[in-house]
Amino acid sequence: MRRAARVHPPLTQASLLHFPDLPFAYGLSRSRLRVVLRAPAGAVDGGIVAYNDRYAWSEEDDDWAALDRHAPLTVYARDGELEYWFADLELHPPRLRYRFGLDTADGRRWFGWDGLGDAPRPRGSFEFAYVAEGDVHELPEWARGAVFYQIFPDRFAIGPGGPRRAGVEPWHSPPRRDTFLGGDLDGIRARLDHVASIGADALYLTPIFSAPSNHRYDTADFFNVAADLGGNEALRRLVDALHERGMRLVLDGVYNHVGATWPPFVDALTRGADSPHAGWFYLDGDMYETWGPNVTSLPKLRTSHPDVRELVCRVGRFWIDQFGIDGWRLDVADEVDHALWKDYRRAVRGARRDALLVGEIWGWAMPWLRGDELDSVMNYPLRRSILRFAAAGSRAIDKDGPLDADGLLNTMDRLRAAYPERVLPYLYNLLGSHDEQRPLTALAGDRAALVVAAGLLFTLPGIASVYYGDEVGLEGGKDPDNRRGMEWAVERQDASLLGVYRSLGGLRRALPVLRHGRYERLDAQDDSGSVAAFARVHDGQRVVVLANAGRADRSVARRQVEAWLGGRPELVASLAYRRESSVVEGAALHLPGQSVSIVRPLR
Repeated sequence: MRRAARVHPPLTQASLLHFPDLPFAYGLSRSRLRVVLRAPAGAVDGGIVAYNDRYAWSEEDDDWAALDRHAPLTVYARDGELEYWFADLELHPPRLRYRFGLDTADGRRWFGWDGLGDAPRPRGSFEFAYVAEGDVHELPEWARGAVFYQIFPDRFAIGPGGPRRAGVEPWHSPPRRDTFLGGDLDGIRARLDHVASIGADALYLTPIFSAPSNHRYDTADFFNVAADLGGNEALRRLVDALHERGMRLVLDGVYNHVGATWPPFVDALTRGADSPHAGWFYLDGDMYETWGPNVTSLPKLRTSHPDVRELVCRVGRFWIDQFGIDGWRLDVADEVDHALWKDYRRAVRGARRDALLVGEIWGWAMPWLRGDELDSVMNYPLRRSILRFAAAGSRAIDKDGPLDADGLLNTMDRLRAAYPERVLPYLYNLLGSHDEQRPLTALAGDRAALVVAAGLLFTLPGIASVYYGDEVGLEGGKDPDNRRGMEWAVERQDASLLGVYRSLGGLRRALPVLRHGRYERLDAQDDSGSVAAFARVHDGQRVVVLANAGRADRSVARRQVEAWLGGRPELVASLAYRRESSVVEGAALHLPGQSVSIVRPLR
């Protein structure tokens, strides 16, 4: 979308935001500190950060300032009326004082701990006392930009021996909360070729431990896999099969609540204060606190209780030590106290140094991503924005309607401003899950729009997670309809859609820049607002992604694309649902309606 001429709003102390802590200051390494400043859009044209060792000082301000080093300020995110500027400060030992020199329409202004002024005033600098080694967030390299495949085990595939429980429903029966279809872990193992075909690096399974329901979020036994899923040995077979393929397994850890049939809860409810487990729950006579509004099948655990904390940490470590799983997705993570997650991280990382911890948190999650609790969270805000943008050419059912390219890219910039840069490649991006309507249903059945959404999922920074069946056109509304049986009949699968997902998985493997690359927002200069453009940059590689969500064809000037790439463009991929491909022709890059294109400099 074409931007209006840049305006220069007044710069005041109240309009600036920075403090020397996450997400505005954090160590990239022991000798490198990133500092971030929020300012009104257009108020700052550039500038520097003046910095030095916090112990390097002089009696005279001018002498002190002369000792300083300078790092340039660069704008890296925009969100409506706000801009975010950053600088990387290199220093060893890593103890810093710093202040911002801001170039404005009225000249250079200086911003530090003591406010905004015209003079440097080094004594009023911000201070980051020390970049401690333990405070640099250590993340599992294998999960950076990985492709995940999420499975609801009862609904994916029945193993070679047939269902392990009586009374299962026919496979394509409408899903209900009280029925079973008979899927199991051996069924998953038998279908790993399909999972691998879309480029998956890892599986995430919703709960598999003994429980009375088909969703198994009502745990009855933390130390045994449900018998109808094949028991503990079926898990061992699955882990071995995945590891032989170089793939990983993440299980669902449910510690905010348990099932009403869990023996300690039954004992506490029956015996009350006489039970050694009474303090594990929030009991009031025969009433008790639950997950959600009075969901009596899911009593809430008191996770501050030391015995509960010890049990939860033991569970987390047990399945890594004894079965070799690779991490945990943690249910309702924002309703569990922070102290438990700190203990849990230490326990799990003590068993496996590169274990991944992903939290189910639907909103802002910075308090859990400081490096001492979780590695990642499920990125539902981005999911919603991707689907709303992809709906520009379709009849979306989101009550807020479609989103233009600026709206989508503003969401990305909002995420970049909310979290440290090192976390972004680990955010768990998704379109579908067991808690939301499937993306094809959210897009009112528009498969071409789903191609746009999937293209963005696989090309934006972060983990890309595919919910089983989305890749073959499975539909489904809210829970439990989003938990239908997987479609295995080839003639009923959408071959075109599956081909797109396989192509995307292949691109993610073939182009490391899509996994690891830095993100840059671009302006497609498109009046319709239907074309979103961004670059990914890594290790000398640079690609530009252009997503046209509108039904009409659009074009971007070739000279603009060449400026983005620093050379002549080469089309790497053009993804669309049964439509023509993009083409670089004459003075323009032609973008078919509802398509995603990837270009790079001509080799």
